[in-house]
Amino acid sequence: MKKWILMLGVVGGLMLTSCTKNWTCKCTDNNDNTEYYEIPEATLNDADNTCESYQYNNAFGYNNCSLMVD
Repeated sequence: MKKWILMLGVVGGLMLTSCTKNWTCKCTDNNDNTEYYEIPEATLNDADNTCESYQYNNAFGYNNCSLMVD
C-alpha cells in the first residue's frame, strides 16, 4: 500500500510540473523601473528559463527578473 501512495505522489508531481499555463515575469532594473512580460502556455521550467533570458548585468546597468507566483 505504501508503494502505491509513493508512486501516486511521484506521478502527481510529474503531472504538475508538465502542465502549461500563462506566466508573468517581473523585471526590475537599476533605476527601479519595473516591466512585466507575459509568457503564454509554458511549463514552469520553460517559463523560468524564458524569464531568466530577460536578465542582464553589464556596464550600463542591470535587470533582475523573476516569475510571479499566483
